[in-house]
Amino acid sequence: MCNVSERTKKAFRYTIMALAIGLIVKASYELKYLDVATGICRLETSRKGQIQRISMKSLSFVGYTDSEDAFILRMQEMGWHFLKHYGRGMIFEKDGYEILITKRNYFNRYLVFEVTTREIFDLI
Repeated sequence: MCNVSERTKKAFRYTIMALAIGLIVKASYELKYLDVATGICRLETSRKGQIQRISMKSLSFVGYTDSEDAFILRMQEMGWHFLKHYGRGMIFEKDGYEILITKRNYFNRYLVFEVTTREIFDLI
């Protein structure tokens, strides 16, 4: 039998743990869970308003479930005009360019608004 030292076993265990943690973080980043988690933390700790911007990976916003009107006002402040609801999304227009913003509910308390371009909207 091969005698593996205790030091080699520990190094192997720590390497496997680091790879597993890295894989979990990478998957969370791709699925935007880290974005949502940081946005919710900022929303809960900030007293600035009902909408917080998430900008780690894509243009997203997080707010409370009753904050849809506050989100529309925030978009108007940025120059976007609300056109209509489309399913679980909202269409905004600015300078002839239209975008679709989808909203998703998390934990029955938060709404996450994510920008989807008009070109993607036409393909669906």
